[in-house]
Amino acid sequence: MLPSQPLLHTAVFALTILQALASNTFTAAVYEHAVILPDATLQPVSPEEALALMNKNMDVLEGAIKAAAQQGAHIIVTPEDGIYGWRFTRETIYPYLEDIPDPAVDWIPCTDPTRFAPAPVQKRLSCMARNNSIYVVANIGDKKPCNSSDPSCPSDGRYQYNTDVVFDPKGKLVARYHKYNLFRGETQFNYPKEPEAITFETPFGKLGIFTCFDILFHEPAVILVSELQVDTVLFPTAWMNVLPFLTAVEFHSAWAMGMGVNLLSANTHNIGSAMTGSGLFTPEGPVAYYYNSETEEGHLLLAELSARPRLSPTYP
Repeated sequence: MLPSQPLLHTAVFALTILQALASNTFTAAVYEHAVILPDATLQPVSPEEALALMNKNMDVLEGAIKAAAQQGAHIIVTPEDGIYGWRFTRETIYPYLEDIPDPAVDWIPCTDPTRFAPAPVQKRLSCMARNNSIYVVANIGDKKPCNSSDPSCPSDGRYQYNTDVVFDPKGKLVARYHKYNLFRGETQFNYPKEPEAITFETPFGKLGIFTCFDILFHEPAVILVSELQVDTVLFPTAWMNVLPFLTAVEFHSAWAMGMGVNLLSANTHNIGSAMTGSGLFTPEGPVAYYYNSETEEGHLLLAELSARPRLSPTYP
């Protein structure tokens, strides 16, 4: 008799954890995604239209996640803006946002999708992680209501955050990060009242997470490394290779070497906006990277990394 689906999933998950625990290395993946963008509009689309666009992008991401899992990856990072793109005002991005709870609630959206407000994007991401027994890192939008008793509450009565989420191989939400250092064009979002330093433990080390422009600032980037002693940083980004910044590969590789951690950098791919350059970077230099300013197509990178680079005899 064939084992039931829950038992089969449990067995696969347990095997994945044992494999990670048995080694001082892990296999990481990043996917540079050529995002399907919404039409530019000054009027908000319906929630159904917003979800239809996001599902098109998640179809592509799901294919990359499956491919990474089949090649033995324990974790995959996808880009900033990778599910809905950009070209938004504060009003027009609203249909794309979901209420993302604190991970302390111990929630698996894939198996309990109605526990909170409707969250079809979180449910689908959770199921991608669960069905493929892999950590999935994605960038989506969070919305939080507020009222006049809060002096910082925007006039429309809500906060909107550029948000990273992480789902573990069971599909549980294990991390949520609200971007603190917003780029000058991100007027559709609010920044949190205090910078967040988000970490979580895995069988392959202590991981931290932040988003794109955050890498240029002390909080949270330096705090995660110097005070919280993470081993690996997850980095969804939409990095434009234009002045005054160095190209993505050069800068992100140098940052990983200078900070002495692994950096899993997943960039958005859009030639018109000079966005490309993803990689798996370590204290010893890049293990794998991708830079393509000629064609509009995504790319999956995988590599085996040291789970705890600070313990390596070759640590810089």
